[in-house]
Amino acid sequence: MEAEERIRTTPEGTDAAAEGPIGERTAATGDGPGAIAHERCVHHPGRAAVARCAACEEPICLTCAVPVRGRVIGPECLAVELGDPALIVPPEPVASFTGSWATIAGAVLAVVATIGPWTRTGAGDRLLGAWVPSIRWSMVAAVAAIALLPLAWWFRTRGSRSGGTLVAVAGLLVLAAAALAIAFPPTFQVASWGPWLAAAGGAISVAGVIVSGMMERHPRQGV
Repeated sequence: MEAEERIRTTPEGTDAAAEGPIGERTAATGDGPGAIAHERCVHHPGRAAVARCAACEEPICLTCAVPVRGRVIGPECLAVELGDPALIVPPEPVASFTGSWATIAGAVLAVVATIGPWTRTGAGDRLLGAWVPSIRWSMVAAVAAIALLPLAWWFRTRGSRSGGTLVAVAGLLVLAAAALAIAFPPTFQVASWGPWLAAAGGAISVAGVIVSGMMERHPRQGV
């Protein structure tokens, strides 16, 4: 009994007893090294968090993480940390925001193009001219455009690299099929405005992925 009492009263015993509650509190509050695992940035839900803001402890992604005097600060707390109330740091880069929405705009344009005529005569000279019973380049472009739209929305909401790759592949497929439909229309027929519009939509989607990728590779620099 006396030995147990001495252990409890020693500093080592006090520290050992405190480690349990502290460890539990760390796990509960999420301040441990693995606290940001599987978490999303508070400003960009589509991006994985890489750190927590040292001021507000909110999870932030690589773009939002700004190193200041040995600490990682989020955009909302940066002005207070630097003592400059007029300092405003946008949480979303303009080019990245524009690029992600460009993928959706291009996909919508490609889908709309399949509604119009794809040839000036024949089976494609009507509404939904890309959708013909035989396998043509117009049909390939139409199927790729339908697949491109949900992929573009997924890329906008999640912002994953795999989503960007799929959008780029679908956009290039729409662009290539539309270009081939223009260059090689059915016999004795001439391409209408449908494939031109689809080619533009596919190109816009691919350009949006490229812009977003460039912003990811060159994030905003710290202070």
